[in-house]
Amino acid sequence: MKVHVGTGTRGLVHTLTTTGAATADITQLSDLIHGHESTRYGDKAYDKADDKAQWEVSGGTYLINRRGKRTPYWDKINALRSKIRSRREHVILVVKQRWGFTKVRYRGLAKNTVRVYALFALANLYLVRHKLRPQGT
Repeated sequence: MKVHVGTGTRGLVHTLTTTGAATADITQLSDLIHGHESTRYGDKAYDKADDKAQWEVSGGTYLINRRGKRTPYWDKINALRSKIRSRREHVILVVKQRWGFTKVRYRGLAKNTVRVYALFALANLYLVRHKLRPQGT
């Protein structure tokens, strides 16, 4: 099972899809976008030349980590992009460490998907818990 997460700039999940483990990450990209993004971050699995061209034509910035021949220049750029991306992927760390979702519990994608939706909803609440607390406490 794979969980594909679309997050905002603050790291809160706005879109979530689950697939079987054999499904490529790039196939879920269109489902993770809600239409208000101006910049796209991702790891090397989401790098596709056609998507890059379409995204840049529409006025967006495409900051997917680069594949291919590594140079010190591109290693530095990829490191900066990964630093920004890590803030958006923090919610996955919260789900894994706080609630122990490292392995699926049930057989079948449907039951595990329900569990994933509940865990990521809790993770969103956990990440904004300080803002939800009454003032002065």
